Amino acid sequence: MATTTAPDENAPDQTAPDETAPPADAVNSPSASEPAIEPTVEPAVEPASESAPAESAAPEPAAPAVVYVTAPAAPRARGARGVGVVVALLGAGIFAALYGLLATLLAPFLPEFAAVGGLLFTATPAFWIPVVVFALAYILLIVIVNRAGWWAHVLGGFLVAIVVWVGFLGAQLIIAGAVGEALPVVGAVVATQLMNPVGFLAAIIAREVPVWVGWIVARRGRTARARNEAARAAYQKELAEHQATVSGRTAV
Repeated sequence: MATTTAPDENAPDQTAPDETAPPADAVNSPSASEPAIEPTVEPAVEPASESAPAESAAPEPAAPAVVYVTAPAAPRARGARGVGVVVALLGAGIFAALYGLLATLLAPFLPEFAAVGGLLFTATPAFWIPVVVFALAYILLIVIVNRAGWWAHVLGGFLVAIVVWVGFLGAQLIIAGAVGEALPVVGAVVATQLMNPVGFLAAIIAREVPVWVGWIVARRGRTARARNEAARAAYQKELAEHQATVSGRTAV
């Protein structure tokens, strides 16, 4: 009688492997026909720069606009020099007429002018040098006193007279040919001319003419002073209004 042997469960499986089943490596490895999936690298996010302003920060206020306002110009002071120069030239003409007339009448009685005589005296340095000196001295006086009153011309006339008298002595030195000579020669000529009546005549007329015509310059100076004061007051008022306007704009 035949006996049946039960299979041992602990015995290894004797079943032949299935040739149609894919190998284990093929299951775990990617298929050759499918593309390999590469891992993507995300770019690192850099931290925000400390210098960059935060988006939530409030915007900076706009800088205030600068507006330049021109201040009013100060008025220029007016004077009497222009009119004074014209008056000085007019006075020089009056001086020349009076000096020439009186000196011509006096010259024939003087030894040094007896040979010249009459109207020929006006062609000598003793005539035209004092005239030129008077014109220059009076113009200089007017430029200095400018808007001063009539009293400045009255007092200044003495200085003009002295300068004209010195000019007359210089003219006598030219007539005598003593210019550039030794001091004793010059001194002798000056000593003889110190008491010359023509020189005194020139000095007296030079003293009086500024008194006669000086009031014209003084009147012009008084008018200029009044206009300057009015212009200065108007300027101060305009400047105060300008400063108030600028202060109001600055406050806003």
